[in-house]
Amino acid sequence: MSIVPTILNPSLSPELQAEVNFFQKWGYLVIESAITEQQVDILRQTLDELQELVSTQFIGELLEQDDRFLFLLDNPPVLERIKAILGNCVQLHSATSRVTEPGESDQNWHRDGPWPLDPNGTPYGSLPGQINCGYYLDEITCENGPIVIVPGSQRALFRPPEGHPKFPDEKHIMAQPGQAILFDGWLYHRGAANKSNRRRRVCLMCYQNAWMKSRESFSGPRMTKLLNEGTDEQKLLLGAIPNW
Repeated sequence: MSIVPTILNPSLSPELQAEVNFFQKWGYLVIESAITEQQVDILRQTLDELQELVSTQFIGELLEQDDRFLFLLDNPPVLERIKAILGNCVQLHSATSRVTEPGESDQNWHRDGPWPLDPNGTPYGSLPGQINCGYYLDEITCENGPIVIVPGSQRALFRPPEGHPKFPDEKHIMAQPGQAILFDGWLYHRGAANKSNRRRRVCLMCYQNAWMKSRESFSGPRMTKLLNEGTDEQKLLLGAIPNW
């Protein structure tokens, strides 16, 4: 039996359609109650334990590191909205974490892909093609560094400026533990400097159209087990379809 969905576009409630419309216009969306307080605690503990072992601010292939991260792959409140925006044929691009230590400076403006934009879009309307989901595990304040975005900039036909100059319409998102922040990979975004005395922790899940190339190979033992024994949805998310 094929794991390819038989229906590409899910049926949306009026409330969910309103969220999709907001995301398409502004390039971001805040999902309330994306994970529970208990799940926040589990992610904090797991990430802290892992951080002690690797001593680096970035951790790639996050789902391969510990079983306690695995629920993020197909977390229903997030995946429902990812599919509402991209359709039912979606795939994981990458799963990472970042710990921003006190004293780290402002990140530069960037997009998450090398591709240019065309004023006419693409022939089959495949934008957006990549959506990031940030689970911030600490209360974000002006001191420890919010994520900074330029709403609507995912449609800009030019690259972000070098450095981190201030945009008059930039928005600082003060994320709360339990929320998930979705943002278009082409949205101008950056992390602000951490001027506090505590770390800023985030788990980042990136999704895309299933026919795009993923950054990760999903070939480690945990992902191989899911590819063999997981649900059809998990298999699709991990790229079980080798070609189209």
